[in-house]
Amino acid sequence: MPGDDHNPAAARGDQEVLVSPGYLAGPGDRDAEAAFADFLNEDQGWARYSCHGGDVSVAISECLTGRIQLDHENGDRDSRWTVAGYDSPVGERSWRAAFDQETPYEVALAVAEEYSRALSYTHPVVREEALWGLRNTRDSLLEQLRSSGWLDVGSPDAMSFRSPDGTAGLIRWDGGAFYEEPNGQDHPADVTLWVRPPEMFPRNAWTAQFSQATPTRLITAALDHLTDPRSQVRRLAEVPAAHLGLVELRPRNAPVRTLAATARTAVADRPAARASTVPPVMRAAAPRPARRTN
Repeated sequence: MPGDDHNPAAARGDQEVLVSPGYLAGPGDRDAEAAFADFLNEDQGWARYSCHGGDVSVAISECLTGRIQLDHENGDRDSRWTVAGYDSPVGERSWRAAFDQETPYEVALAVAEEYSRALSYTHPVVREEALWGLRNTRDSLLEQLRSSGWLDVGSPDAMSFRSPDGTAGLIRWDGGAFYEEPNGQDHPADVTLWVRPPEMFPRNAWTAQFSQATPTRLITAALDHLTDPRSQVRRLAEVPAAHLGLVELRPRNAPVRTLAATARTAVADRPAARASTVPPVMRAAAPRPARRTN
């Protein structure tokens, strides 16, 4: 806009700040496409295509069973980001993780990066462990939620937890199986992560939905951003106004603690813990260009 260079309000709006917790920072649309491009440059096992007249970017894994989709146009579709796995290159979809228009791009990319890391293992046993861990999904989620101090607010129909401040939550739609058999067999179930300021109830600020059979480590990679939130970089004008009273804002050059998406993974969940398995063989990684960090 003409004159913005001399407009103090516009200058403040364009100032880059660290927003904590990052899950309330907003979707970060101005940087999402560049971050997706960085991901594809760093992880060479994906081929990128465009469809719907260039409005949608699709990345297909080297094994042809993984798919990541970014919708560049807001509003027309429910999901901006989708990560999915298929039975075979020509088979049916096995699972799907969908992130709505307001989900911070870092959450969706954490899932994509975890999926790509698992697919890079060439031995099938090690790959499965990288996707699923060594415990069932319910037990893995419960350990992470309880160790983070989240509150059990479940109903007879679902396993449900909420963050202590009420701004984030998880619902696992298991048909009451958790409360009927809290120590029993795990059951396939859809999982929803939600974020909202308390005054927005019942409307959510954003949601991420994981279908049945979504690998455990992909769900926990997204949940990490809620149970152990890190700061994210945004321009001040990008932070939703409804969230300003709930976040801490600092200049971007201030010191900040950063954590990898898998920082909270228990050692027992990692493929390396199985010393008796065939050692993992990974594709040679291409040199990684620098990505903007906190």
